[in-house]
Amino acid sequence: MLRALFLSSLTILAISNAHALEPVEPQPAVPLTFTNQAYQKVVPAEALKMIKEGVVVIDVRNPIERLTEGYIKGSVNVPLSSLKSGAKLTAVPDFDQKVLVHCRSGVRAENAARILISTGYKHVYNMYGTLQWPYKLENAILSK
Repeated sequence: MLRALFLSSLTILAISNAHALEPVEPQPAVPLTFTNQAYQKVVPAEALKMIKEGVVVIDVRNPIERLTEGYIKGSVNVPLSSLKSGAKLTAVPDFDQKVLVHCRSGVRAENAARILISTGYKHVYNMYGTLQWPYKLENAILSK
């Protein structure tokens, strides 16, 4: 009986850990599976360091989300729906520049990264989203 209980506990632990694919909490709504030499995911602390070093931050949420939930100071709002493969970003004119993208949970940021890389950007970083961002957001109408 004790052995069965132990094995059940291990199974539950393995299943719950199988869904914890990302090093952030909360986890994105769907698994982030995109892989590309030009793409990396970074945790909030690393993203903050990059921001302090001057990287361009692209917020791919819609403007209403940005207004109601707040935004990262200095970020540029380019909604995912407006990104088109082949269209260079005004805020990031050099394909060799680092681009840090985020949304609410990381899923749209990953989709944006696909588009940016297909356009020619060589250094695209997904910093997940405002759900995982433990630092201050500007002008949030609604609290977290």
